[in-house]
Amino acid sequence: MNTVEKVVALTPREGCGINPGALLALRGSDGCALARTTMGEALEDLALALSRVAQAYREDRFHDLREAACTVGRIAASLDLDRLARVARTVAGLSTTTDCTALAANVARLVRLGNGALGAIWELQDQIV
Repeated sequence: MNTVEKVVALTPREGCGINPGALLALRGSDGCALARTTMGEALEDLALALSRVAQAYREDRFHDLREAACTVGRIAASLDLDRLARVARTVAGLSTTTDCTALAANVARLVRLGNGALGAIWELQDQIV
């Protein structure tokens, strides 16, 4: 007798830990255009750096992976995204080791957290404006 078991797809989810107060401070207390431009540029740079992390990992370019992860870490720290910055530092460190499993897991976590943070920040910006 053949029985088919139910297959459950697990989707990892983790909060990105955005501090709306810190984002407001970065944006500027008066909401000036310069602060909005600076915030927009930081988000664009973060998205680009996350893309570079993923591409460098797929292409086994570990030096580029380290540089991109360091960039993500710097931008995340400037946006007060501590968890994202910490994972980016972990990826940068693992990129010089032979622990392929840990690197793969942390790259996936970095991209997942980064995409979640970008989405949440853009939603907050829409509410603020």
